[in-house]
Amino acid sequence: MASGRQRFNLVSKLNNIHVEDLQYVERDLCFYELVSLGFLLFGDDRVAAEFALQKLLILSNTHKGGGCGGADLLTKYISLNPRNWRAQLVEALAIVGARRVLRKLGFDWNELHQHYLPHIGELSLHVHPLLKALYRVCERLKPAQAGQLVLRVNEQRKRPEELLCFYDFAYLEIFMLDWISRRIIILGDSAANGADVDVLLEFFKFNDMDALKTLLIETIVNNAEKQHVSSGAHISADNSTAVAPLENNNMLISATSTPIPQTGDNACASVRSCDLTMGEKYEVRRERAGILLIINQLSFHEDPDPALKHLLPKKPLKARYGSNVDKERLRNVFTDFGYRAQEFENLTHLELMHRIRETVKLSFQFDSLIVCILSHGIDGSVYGSNSIPVEIAEIEHIITGDTLYAKPKLLIIQACQKDESPISEKRKINVTPHRFGDIVKAMSTVPGYSAMRHTVEGTWFIQELCEAVERFGDRRHIVDILICVNRKVSERRGNENEIMMPISSNTLRKYFFLPPRSNA
Repeated sequence: MASGRQRFNLVSKLNNIHVEDLQYVERDLCFYELVSLGFLLFGDDRVAAEFALQKLLILSNTHKGGGCGGADLLTKYISLNPRNWRAQLVEALAIVGARRVLRKLGFDWNELHQHYLPHIGELSLHVHPLLKALYRVCERLKPAQAGQLVLRVNEQRKRPEELLCFYDFAYLEIFMLDWISRRIIILGDSAANGADVDVLLEFFKFNDMDALKTLLIETIVNNAEKQHVSSGAHISADNSTAVAPLENNNMLISATSTPIPQTGDNACASVRSCDLTMGEKYEVRRERAGILLIINQLSFHEDPDPALKHLLPKKPLKARYGSNVDKERLRNVFTDFGYRAQEFENLTHLELMHRIRETVKLSFQFDSLIVCILSHGIDGSVYGSNSIPVEIAEIEHIITGDTLYAKPKLLIIQACQKDESPISEKRKINVTPHRFGDIVKAMSTVPGYSAMRHTVEGTWFIQELCEAVERFGDRRHIVDILICVNRKVSERRGNENEIMMPISSNTLRKYFFLPPRSNA
């Protein structure tokens, strides 16, 4: 999370960039980086795109593999954007990943990475959102695939004499600049209204490149509907009063100054805690509470792939009757606090992981995320509908990615945790430990034991959890609520005196209260 001082430092560093510095920036950029930078800075205007295209074509014959001093692209860019060129230049450098140049300009990469989120293709602050998404397309396509795309576009052009005399498909951005200047691709306005990238979408569709097609569609939809995070945000590095707009930037999590609600209700057991001070509560607003992802595994089959046979359980997994009751209860309870429910059933292990990734990717615009997985399980894993286990640690790894850094995440697992069969070796993840902060994991049972499920009333754990959240969600810290759930579940007994004990863990750095409910 960027503090007010960090935001002030960012603006100060932006203001310290001088026109004279640009010649050294260009000198330190290789041709590949300059092509990408020229695309991101000049691509949102047809005339500017044509200028950058011609400049880069000339440079392509003399500067490949070396510095690009003397290109004067950046100096020209100032004349096109005299008011906000510093902020847009730095964001473009961050997107390109020009860390060495940014370091020389006095910037800290982690600070920029957190502020601009360069790895998220659909989101930008100053660079045109579609340009950033198209840059990601260029990065993901191999030269052979890029060549196929160029040939496909060329086939549709009515005037062969307009074909670009350039054949290095590793620099797809150059072709993109040509298409923009000739209106083969239309970016639309700054919010992508009026955008037309059908020629690309058609190519991706017929070549099974669904991820790239989705990237462009989501970029257009999210920005055209003004749903993306940077809507209304503005950074002016040329004005010493620019800190105020930065503080309103929704990409930066700011701690609420609202006092923590006090209540005399002692119905829920609670741990003794220190006195809360300003800034120790996550800001979770009702209108931006987040997505409630519910993955409800009802029926199961055995994956026919021989390579996965060793991962199948010893006995076929039975249908999970009663799970729909849990799903509906979770939906009703959490949507009352403003969460937007997304429900999926019977996902294979790969579909389950994909759905979580996609949900996390969309969660950049929200204050928190809740993921609920209702399934069978073994120690440390939950099952896909194809009876292949998915490691819970891997799910945590996805949820705690950069998109949701410093935002509270709640992972709810309703699944048995018996130790029946080994699965693949745990991945060694070489990332900063802070990445795994701000998450609560609530599981229906301790490792090695079964979880109780009533075929009509649903599971003990989910029903008690929903009951506690419904009563105390916006008045009690989520950890205190889970303590209450642990106690209530542990007091229950089954038909044959069965007992169970839920377990939870967290790396929260603030207190996590749900937003006010609809009837508050």
